[in-house]
Amino acid sequence: MKSFLFYFLVCAILCPSLIFAQSSQLYPNDYLSPEFHASRRAALKQKISDKGMAVFFASQIRVRNNDITYQYAQSKNFYYLTGLDEPNAVLFLFKNPVTLLGKTGTEFIFLQNRDPLKELWTGKILGVDGYMEKSKMDNVFTNDKLNASTLPLAQIDSVYSLYRNEGIFGKYERREEPLTKMANLLDSLVIAHNKPIAQRSTMGIMSKLRGIKQAEEIALIKKAAEISALGHNDVMRAIKPGMKEFQAQAIMEYHFKNQGSEYTGYPSINGAAGNACVLHYITNQKVIQSGELLLSDCAAEYHGYSADVTRTVPANGKFTEAQKQIYEIVLQAQDAGIAACKAGLPFSGVDAASRAVVNAGLIKLGIAANEKEARKYFPHGTSHHLGLDVHDMGPRVLEAGVVLTVEPGIYIPAGSNCDKKWWDIGVRIEDDILVTQDAPINLSAGSPRTVAEIEKLAKGKSIFK
Repeated sequence: MKSFLFYFLVCAILCPSLIFAQSSQLYPNDYLSPEFHASRRAALKQKISDKGMAVFFASQIRVRNNDITYQYAQSKNFYYLTGLDEPNAVLFLFKNPVTLLGKTGTEFIFLQNRDPLKELWTGKILGVDGYMEKSKMDNVFTNDKLNASTLPLAQIDSVYSLYRNEGIFGKYERREEPLTKMANLLDSLVIAHNKPIAQRSTMGIMSKLRGIKQAEEIALIKKAAEISALGHNDVMRAIKPGMKEFQAQAIMEYHFKNQGSEYTGYPSINGAAGNACVLHYITNQKVIQSGELLLSDCAAEYHGYSADVTRTVPANGKFTEAQKQIYEIVLQAQDAGIAACKAGLPFSGVDAASRAVVNAGLIKLGIAANEKEARKYFPHGTSHHLGLDVHDMGPRVLEAGVVLTVEPGIYIPAGSNCDKKWWDIGVRIEDDILVTQDAPINLSAGSPRTVAEIEKLAKGKSIFK
């Protein structure tokens, strides 16, 4: 056994191309392509100054407890530009060629070296050769090569980066990690050369780039949305009085994993009755009773891209009249918001369209006396951009390629200043909408939204029922 392990480690170190070739047949092959990441770097370089330097760090490793770390989550900006899902790395981009460590170019990345002992515990590290093959980048170095003489700070007029707000300085680390060391080095050089950090410009550039999704990104978001719909649909079929909120969550997340989703896009929200009126309720412990609604805000993340889908369903398969009236207002509000998802219109117009319907509906039912009072029952915005982050970057004027949520809701907790028949009703309906040059496209349309469709699906069979 020991000889086999030794042979495997030697092969992993000396023959990475063999490992990659085998892996390509055993693992998913629909990740973002090297060409995608290269095109995003090229687009960014066009937006910085002629003597600018853009810097993007990988995320740090975070400790959960004692010597156990959280599952690694890469910086979304760094992943967008590199496709590298490893820590202890930094990317430098220049608009015009410079020479670093004897190599001339506009793109340089410093990453962690291979380490057989570490790989034995936590898995394969790409290293220089592996990443060069994966990314088609030429100027790839190990992170121990980055020092004070490496970077041409004297020639730079602006540093485009967000690193000072990313929590990568570890002042009280027991042992200085490579990422912290590189961040401290860069910061000391920036201060020594008195170079401005164009943080606002960097945020604007990344928001513009990431806000307009490319075809490869849209395909991954659509996949995440389709997987999410499968989970929501089975919860509609499986839900019954006596089920616990976390059991609905388990059904949902089973389908995510079963369809290849690596993670949930965010902590799953499954709130019944009054818990549905808590916007980010994630305890998920209550027993669901007959006559209650379950609000499930759950979605899959697929290859780094998140969906965001919410459905509200009756525990016994049938909406009460009061629940139906509130639900129909929210559905009409969502339809109005989706209709406002058109290129050239303001992002804020989606909220305005949905809110107008909710306000009118609540006033008509006598739940609210005026629009100001109605806002108490719809306290959040209707939309946010969607992509690598579930609350993603994006423009304030909609363009073709923008993906955003439309998620109006009405929440009436017990004790509200209205008839008690409305108390503990919480309804939200949320879908993921792609803006095009023509009509908006609902990427999560695979899960029904209407009262009739939900009640019909509730009669169906589930593997969990």
